[in-house]
Amino acid sequence: LGTVVAARVRPVAHRIGDLVVDPGPRRASRAGEEIDLTSREFAVLEFLARNAGRVVSKREVVQDVRDDDFEGDPSIVEVYVAHLRRKLDRPYGTATIETVRGAGYRLGGSDA
Repeated sequence: LGTVVAARVRPVAHRIGDLVVDPGPRRASRAGEEIDLTSREFAVLEFLARNAGRVVSKREVVQDVRDDDFEGDPSIVEVYVAHLRRKLDRPYGTATIETVRGAGYRLGGSDA
């Protein structure tokens, strides 16, 4: 009989400039300072971080973050992106999440 070995795979932390998004403990930090995010904000940020440098549509974000409370109108993503910008960018005078008009959002620019 065969033996199944289950390996624990720790999710990889994403680094975009001085922003670190760590899905294991569900933490985000900027310039070494931890940023307090809601679970939904973290889910949106983590999806953007996994796709850093690539434009993702609101619909893609909704499909990835979807649960019973997060369905329907993709424009809800705008609300969460605004919250993230307030927490990630304003205190540091940066623009980490770029709006690509008519297409969606990109984290970290095209060279991330």
